[in-house]
Amino acid sequence: MDETTLQKLRRWASHGTLRQFYAELDARLADEGYEIELEGDVLTVYSTEKEGGFLGIGGRKTKNICLRVIRNNDTVDIPEETAEPEFVEMLSERLQAH
Repeated sequence: MDETTLQKLRRWASHGTLRQFYAELDARLADEGYEIELEGDVLTVYSTEKEGGFLGIGGRKTKNICLRVIRNNDTVDIPEETAEPEFVEMLSERLQAH
């Protein structure tokens, strides 16, 4: 994964509050199989998939972390182990179009 892409996301997230970044992500990822959670100073984006079941009955939903953004006072951290490269590239392109 390109470090400059992560740096762009850090910069984008640091322009406002995490709640504002949450709203930006929610607008760009609506109806695409992603779930976004904001708990305190930690924003997490999950990819969701339904597994198993028959005709939608008895299946279960799995969640995998695509991105985690942690805000500490004036700094924003995105741990590389929680940043899925394909998702980060896609999100960076979508935020650039804004």
